[in-house]
Amino acid sequence: ARLALSYAEPETRLEQVVYNALSDRLGPNVAGAPQFSAQVASSTTRIGLSSIPGPTTEHQLTITITYSVVDDSMNLAGGVRSATAGYRTTGQIVTDDAARAAAEEQAAKAAAETVRLALLADLQAR
Repeated sequence: ARLALSYAEPETRLEQVVYNALSDRLGPNVAGAPQFSAQVASSTTRIGLSSIPGPTTEHQLTITITYSVVDDSMNLAGGVRSATAGYRTTGQIVTDDAARAAAEEQAAKAAAETVRLALLADLQAR
């Protein structure tokens, strides 16, 4: 299903991932349509109880999207959606950074999909 939305300018790489995922599924930017905007936050926790260092460490990354759709200063939809992804680190900086970036992108796309479904439910009823 398609929705006519204009997308705010992304301020971060993760916001760009979210906007791209949504525009791919909901349709491209439409000038004059209600504006979708999102703030994307990322947090990471280490998984496991052991404090003994090992060759790999498991992490869980959570992406949280706080979004709104506004038309002429009237809020049409909004909410908060999250998704998680796991990744491992090995102590090699380049590999660890790549693993984290891949997990961020995976979780951002998953969270964007939940936003897409919420927008369809909220806005198609109007």
